Amino acid sequence: MKKTALMIGLMGALVVPTASAAMLAVEAGLMDWSDTSEAYFGESKSENEYIAIKGATGNAFGDVFAMVKLEDVTDSDLMGSEINIIGQINIGDSDFNWYGQVFNKTKPVWTETNTTLGFSHDKTWDNGLYTQVAVAAHIVTSDYAHFGFNANGFNGGYVYLGASKSFSALNQDFTVDWWQEHFFGRDDDYLIVSGDTEDFGFNGRATLRWHIGNGMSAAVSYRYAQNNLGKEGWHNAMFYSMQYNF
Repeated sequence: MKKTALMIGLMGALVVPTASAAMLAVEAGLMDWSDTSEAYFGESKSENEYIAIKGATGNAFGDVFAMVKLEDVTDSDLMGSEINIIGQINIGDSDFNWYGQVFNKTKPVWTETNTTLGFSHDKTWDNGLYTQVAVAAHIVTSDYAHFGFNANGFNGGYVYLGASKSFSALNQDFTVDWWQEHFFGRDDDYLIVSGDTEDFGFNGRATLRWHIGNGMSAAVSYRYAQNNLGKEGWHNAMFYSMQYNF
């Protein structure tokens, strides 16, 4: 049960581990992208608000995490959405799992769905640190109408690394969390429509969350990408958010 709660935290819910292996939360925040990002993407990566609903559950069979996120809700020309579903099926009594993820991002002029299928290993260590590694095949389905052609089918390999740990300081409860996704062997057509350009790319996020109490928490995150998330080279951002866990 503790492993499940930490897995939920690492996937984005960031809740303090408890005996419960289910959660529901709503989060609202601001994505403050760097000047380099804004110069390249314009208003689509500037100071963009978002709201998200997250849910997760787990048992002896496995874990499931799901999130629905709306971005730029006050601007119909930029408004977009993300839907992310991640599941693990335990392989016996080991720390290995069958792993799957479906991630869809939609903006006014394009949409892309990334499906990753493979296996993972996750473990809660004696010091309370939770770690996760996933290796999977990557399949993409896209619709980039403004390019006049799409990229669909097998799109190389995927590796995920993550770690999460809760701790107390100054009589307050915190969670520190980090994850990074790596993509390689991607299709040439996909690199054109996505804007990533280079075969190998990665993106990640490091978060510090302060658990205020009564279900409320505040977080600050550093978001970054290299040859990923629509741009060749490096771009980054700071995210600020509040979350309420029901």
